[in-house]
Amino acid sequence: MINKIEAGKRIIAMRKELGYSQSDFADKLNVTPQAVSKWETGQALPDIELLLTMSGIFKISINEILIGKNILYKIANRPFEMSDIAYFVQAQDLQWEKKVTEGDWVNKNWEWRKNEKTHNNLAPIVKRIIEHGGLILQLAVGPGGGLMTDILFEKHDAQLIISDISPAVVCGWKKAFDKDFNPPNAHYAALDNCDLPFEDNSIDVVVIGGFGNTEGDKHKAVKEIYRALKPSGLYVSTDGFVTQDRLKTYPENAQKIMMEKIGWIFEDYYETSMSAGFKTIDNILQGESVAKGGGDSIIGDLAEELGVELVLTWYTRYCIK
Repeated sequence: MINKIEAGKRIIAMRKELGYSQSDFADKLNVTPQAVSKWETGQALPDIELLLTMSGIFKISINEILIGKNILYKIANRPFEMSDIAYFVQAQDLQWEKKVTEGDWVNKNWEWRKNEKTHNNLAPIVKRIIEHGGLILQLAVGPGGGLMTDILFEKHDAQLIISDISPAVVCGWKKAFDKDFNPPNAHYAALDNCDLPFEDNSIDVVVIGGFGNTEGDKHKAVKEIYRALKPSGLYVSTDGFVTQDRLKTYPENAQKIMMEKIGWIFEDYYETSMSAGFKTIDNILQGESVAKGGGDSIIGDLAEELGVELVLTWYTRYCIK
């Protein structure tokens, strides 16, 4: 069955992408603005002749107008449930998920990002991702959005899979975007970074904003990224870590507790990236910062509790398969 509301959202997004008002679009189709409004609000569907005309204007198939171009069906290596998002994993008992949901973090972050737009310091990274082109997989999007929002601000029609292990987070982003942003080629998936549900050599670009958001074996996640990437595909990681030299300066008890609770923050995964098989690895240091507490950072809260100053070294890593 065709979802009229979703079809309407696609029409809105594609019309706006071409710079047409509802009235302009109605004139091109020789219909009333009221008819366009009914399609876009999901009250009705255009008839077949109008769909043919629209497919010519949008330069896509009628099928894509009516049911979308969901790339997930083409590249998935296993069956999955599909409703608003693709469920490769179901809801799990994640300690942080309840806090994120109850605090409405996704919506709050989106409202802030709409005002801030692209961060200037991220612009070169986003430019390289977009110039590489193709299908982009944003892993561990989290309530902050990772690089996903910056990519879509720069290229609204980017072919992008927005994913996280938390279905609530992914649904939160879809709900936020459905209100007013409507990226036409965005796909949403709840998945496990350590067991990517995609065929070998099926993704052009993989982006992750740090392995702190990865549940499970983070080294395995790097290998999964390599497997899913196409030959010459691009893997981009923007992350922060505490160096081993700095770790040794902390009291032994604090070292032990931090290694047990946030041990991943003391790794930069460079060796893992090399052993995965990437032929080119380019590291760019972005500076240092102190992890702050205050309830929004597990790392900062623990550092504050232990009375230590966690200084993170930030980097961007570009890897080519």
